[in-house]
Amino acid sequence: MGTDVYVSNLTLKKWFLPLISEISTSNEFIIHKNLESLYSALLNTKTKRIIILDIEDQASIEYFKSIYHSFDNAYIIAIGLNKPFKEVINFISLGFKGFIDLNFTSIELIQMLNKVMNGSKYISTLQQEYLLNILSDDSNYLLNNSTSTINGKVKHAVKSLTEKEKVVCELLIKGMTYKEIAGVIGVTSFTINQRVKGIYKKLDVRSRGELSFRYLS
Repeated sequence: MGTDVYVSNLTLKKWFLPLISEISTSNEFIIHKNLESLYSALLNTKTKRIIILDIEDQASIEYFKSIYHSFDNAYIIAIGLNKPFKEVINFISLGFKGFIDLNFTSIELIQMLNKVMNGSKYISTLQQEYLLNILSDDSNYLLNNSTSTINGKVKHAVKSLTEKEKVVCELLIKGMTYKEIAGVIGVTSFTINQRVKGIYKKLDVRSRGELSFRYLS
């Protein structure tokens, strides 16, 4: 699977692009000078692609939306300059498969590419630390238990969610209220309240912080 890269921000470009030369991997990195060439490349390939997309301006967000709705063979990862955690969660809820920032290393880049290629979502180490800080005392429970056991249970629980429940999860992670979610979906706030109770029970969580951690794992 190839990796298409578009980075327009000069600070990101000077720091990020040299990392690619350090990586010894089967991944083929293609650097695009503009968003039009990226879009054109996707039109001419049927193979699955990973796209690392600079999201420092509104134009790149609009291109993301266009790519996301036009191609089902593209996994898009956002790259930006130290975004607030809530903004990163918003990117994920929009459909990005992950987020990386200036704090990642070439090793983490490889881990991220592998995870995304295997169908998982990924946020950078710094953003994971932010998430752990958001979690209440339950963080200790998550960290002190067997990681492999927890991950297995979490993946099984997330797969057990219905499509409607997944939509509710993504809107909750985005920070919307029950009333706002009800308006988007077209049901009552009471119905959303009941669905959230069911989601929390399935995922064995008690807060939005825990929900974000488990759903995005």
